[in-house]
Amino acid sequence: MENHQYVNTIVGAVADIPDCYTGSIPAGGGKTYPGACAPWGAVQFSPDTVTGGDNGPGYSYRNTAIEGFGINHLSGIGWYGDLGNFQVMPVVGEVPFHSALNAHCRYCPGTPGRESEFSHDTELTQAGHYGVTLSRYHIRVETTASTHCGIMRMVFPETDKARVLIDLARRIGGYSEWQEIRVVDKQTIEGSIYCPYTAGGWGHGDGHVTYTLHFYAKFSRPFEKHGVWESGKDLGPRTDYRGETSGFYAEYAAEEGEEILLKAGISYVSIENARENLETEAPHWDFDRYVREVQEAWDVQLSAVQASGLEKDKEKFYTCLYHVFLDPRIYTDCNGEFLAPDGKVQKTGDYLCRTVFSGWDVYRSEFPLLTLIQPEAVNDMVCSLLQSAEHNHGPFPRWEMFGIETGCMVGDPGAIVTADAYCKGIRNYDVQKAWEICRDTVTGRYPDRSGREDMQKYGYIPEDISRTLENAFCDWCVSRFAKAAGHMEDAEKLEEQSRNYRNIFDPETGWARRKDARGNWMETGGLYDERGCVESNIFQQSWFVPHDIPGLIKLMGGEEAFCERLEKFLSQADFSALWNDDYNHSNEPCHTVAHLFNYAGKPWRTQYWVRRIQNEAYHEGPFGYCGNEDVGQMSAWFVLTALGFHSTVAASGRFDLNTPYFRKQTVKLEPKYHSCVVSNTLTIETDCDPGENWYIRGVTLNGKPVERPFVTYQELTAGGVLRYELSAEPVGWLS
Repeated sequence: MENHQYVNTIVGAVADIPDCYTGSIPAGGGKTYPGACAPWGAVQFSPDTVTGGDNGPGYSYRNTAIEGFGINHLSGIGWYGDLGNFQVMPVVGEVPFHSALNAHCRYCPGTPGRESEFSHDTELTQAGHYGVTLSRYHIRVETTASTHCGIMRMVFPETDKARVLIDLARRIGGYSEWQEIRVVDKQTIEGSIYCPYTAGGWGHGDGHVTYTLHFYAKFSRPFEKHGVWESGKDLGPRTDYRGETSGFYAEYAAEEGEEILLKAGISYVSIENARENLETEAPHWDFDRYVREVQEAWDVQLSAVQASGLEKDKEKFYTCLYHVFLDPRIYTDCNGEFLAPDGKVQKTGDYLCRTVFSGWDVYRSEFPLLTLIQPEAVNDMVCSLLQSAEHNHGPFPRWEMFGIETGCMVGDPGAIVTADAYCKGIRNYDVQKAWEICRDTVTGRYPDRSGREDMQKYGYIPEDISRTLENAFCDWCVSRFAKAAGHMEDAEKLEEQSRNYRNIFDPETGWARRKDARGNWMETGGLYDERGCVESNIFQQSWFVPHDIPGLIKLMGGEEAFCERLEKFLSQADFSALWNDDYNHSNEPCHTVAHLFNYAGKPWRTQYWVRRIQNEAYHEGPFGYCGNEDVGQMSAWFVLTALGFHSTVAASGRFDLNTPYFRKQTVKLEPKYHSCVVSNTLTIETDCDPGENWYIRGVTLNGKPVERPFVTYQELTAGGVLRYELSAEPVGWLS
């Protein structure tokens, strides 16, 4: 099936416009990039419209000019972003080497540069294939990619000075500190781009991400002239150069419609590996063949789920599934090598080292989804987290990039993902080491980790609601790991420890509330008070007790009071809004809330609200996401609920039911990790149109009635047929 045809990479490609060149215009949006990428690819060859402000992907649909095409990008992130290196820009004539759209450019700031206006009408936004026309130069540019290589086709007008500029100093969120370039021959260049955290990048440097991008690039035509620039000054033809604000250009005379191709291999290990990556994955000059090959790869990847439905619904679904398969990206080179955080080259044939683990986001929906449709990627990520923890001599990173703990967000999602994987039988890694890291994390053996010392001392973290609740949930997940691994004493202790969430619930209001170190309740401004909460408020954060929902229901006054509060929380929200003070689908703390009715005797309300969120928070086009896509999490929530269930409680194996989005979907199972005792596929079907019939009146699994509002991971991965009987009105199923 050619499911790549339903992917539109422009969906979500809106970011914040920086004050530095347009004034204060908050745009928000998904913060995705529209450029070309292979499944799990290390290369994301994508257009850049801005360098500066909260524009992590380098592209925002509201911008009207392109400054170049970077070879690596992050998708759906805030915190000012990183990467965007080896930025290529074809031009005609002698124009400035810098971009006026680059707020981090260290020379000629704010002066007109090489940037070109463009029209969205000329954009091609497909899986693995991007195209656009640069209006200023009348040049048609297309990009495609393999796992480690980017390929660009440039079609020039007639000119005696066609130039291909490669900005080596550019970096999203900062700049490269130094660059090295060598001319190998008249068609080939190689070099390195050093990006320490002291020069900005992730979190403007606060993420402590340091890396060196090595490249090996070839032009389809020998350049007639070439040169190097430094600080905007043309230094002429150099064959070996090291600079601080440097770039390279190749120059040609071109006939009308003449094509020049550029292909580049990258590596974070060495130039030699970049060359090997290029020679392995990009040996020829047939651009259209590269496009066919990467789109065939996307078809294989997207065939993990076959959905039958309306074209517009499949575009929404497969675009979300596409975003799920971008990260955690492959960090291993073709020869099996990758760079550990200590700077040592590692090599393994047992797994693919992966990177960009947005843990706080993706443990909620993306990794539960991947345990069903791509368990090998989950196993790879656990191996990668283990490798990072070992080399950093600490716990699993909570937000990882290139093996580095960036310190972003709270909690210990690495331990949650690892516990969930182990409990589901995904165990092709050093299980003992994984257990020890999880155990040491939740028992406070890592100094100053996630407030664990305070948790051990007080049973909560003074003045902090979010970290207390995140830690309590992590305790429970690790207790499930302990129980499954036979560590019964640890399991009992950690399960009891997980109930510490009760220490910060005010018995008078039934809502979470800050406590000081002496055990006194602190001043509160009511439900919308954000103090002690991370990217949330008390109203949003108080629902986060996924491991003990019956206990939470009791604290909130019983099922009726609980459901009344839930209804108010959801009914006051605008699901399409970029931010809400009530239910806020734009951010992760709310992503399990709609399924809580399943625990309180009203599953039809879960069915109603999930369908509302699916319809109102996800759309076609650049404004297709109601908030940051968050490295696959926002998309994974939609994909899971479209299948007809969602994981509320990691490490439990429970998937809470809701109404499927399509009449029929087929999920491929993986016999290496799944039992498949009934079938190698799981078919999910409904008896009538779920678009018109939102409510469940019955469910069967392989012909047997399901008399509960959930199914288990073991049941799903056994395969067979999960069938829903639907109704246009709530019928009180399981009431």
